Amino acid sequence: MPTNRLSFLKPSRLDLYLLQEVIGTFFGASVFIIFVLLMFQTLRLAEFFIVHGASAAILMKMTFFLAISFLPMALPLSFLMAILIAFSRMSADSEIIAMKAHGISLARQAAPILLFSLVISALSILLNLQWVPWSALAFKQTQIKLGNTKVVTALKEGTFTSGFFDLLFFADKIDTQTNRLQRVFIYDEREPKNPLTYVSREAEIFPLKDPKNSSPSIVLRLYHGSMHHHDLETNTYERIDFQTYNLYLKIQEGNDSASLSPYMIPQEDLLKKIKENPLSTHTGKELRGEYWRRYATALSPLLFVFLGIGLGTFQNRNAKTGAVLKGLIILLTYWVLQTYGTSVLLKGILPPFVGAQLPNLAMLIGGIFSFRRAAW
Repeated sequence: MPTNRLSFLKPSRLDLYLLQEVIGTFFGASVFIIFVLLMFQTLRLAEFFIVHGASAAILMKMTFFLAISFLPMALPLSFLMAILIAFSRMSADSEIIAMKAHGISLARQAAPILLFSLVISALSILLNLQWVPWSALAFKQTQIKLGNTKVVTALKEGTFTSGFFDLLFFADKIDTQTNRLQRVFIYDEREPKNPLTYVSREAEIFPLKDPKNSSPSIVLRLYHGSMHHHDLETNTYERIDFQTYNLYLKIQEGNDSASLSPYMIPQEDLLKKIKENPLSTHTGKELRGEYWRRYATALSPLLFVFLGIGLGTFQNRNAKTGAVLKGLIILLTYWVLQTYGTSVLLKGILPPFVGAQLPNLAMLIGGIFSFRRAAW
């Protein structure tokens, strides 16, 4: 009967027990690791609140973007921690020995964990290809917009500031509390063929917020001043006096793909850029290294199954402490090898595929050695 043919797909009590041991710890470790990583960003987020006056909604949105970008690192690490803690606990309680004595090999015990690792790998691929580039780009855009809303902090009294929204700016006195400036000089060369000079006794900077868009526009309002224009072609000079004049400053959106880090580029755009940049160039190596890195990190949970089970079955007096310590050592080793692999592929010593897979190759060797040592 069809039911009998598919009976082997039904998980046994052993499978459910092993999954329960790993999954519960996995979700707890994921929340804890993301929380710790976000704590390192507290000062960064506090700056947006204190200096730029960001609202609670914008801070929550930025925290969400950061949490998404941390997931590809947090999920494999949490999975490894969960395996180490679960199998260390079962090994300390002699449950592993009991299962082996009943003819249940370590490979059979690894089967349900391996299936769960496939789910994590699939989720990691989705994160690396779509969600992480989107969240990283959205965070950068929000950061740039917030940075431009408190532009007074970029100015210094009595000093010429170049590159201020593509302007040469001077203010004799600046009040950072009210965003008001005294005795202002501005040289506007955003249109090279039509440069303008503004001089005013007083000025004010404020955002124009659009309720339909979280990104404000910046307005520099000048009071009691004049605008000067010198046409070089006709050699004519023009002066216009004003009581109030609004100078709109262009907000940088931060979506110029040419200035983005490779990990911020969506997968489709990354493939286009790979075709545009040959492997012989530094950009071509960097883009191809990012392409293969996204798949390499998603593959790591599969390798952590054998490494975690092999190391977790060794006896420890304190299962949880030993598991966490082993996980941190493995994570540090993986990160060092990933950094080294990136550097050698950029130098052209190794192909991008090999350089990106270098940490996985080390984890595979360590996993095979530890798993064979634990399996008896």
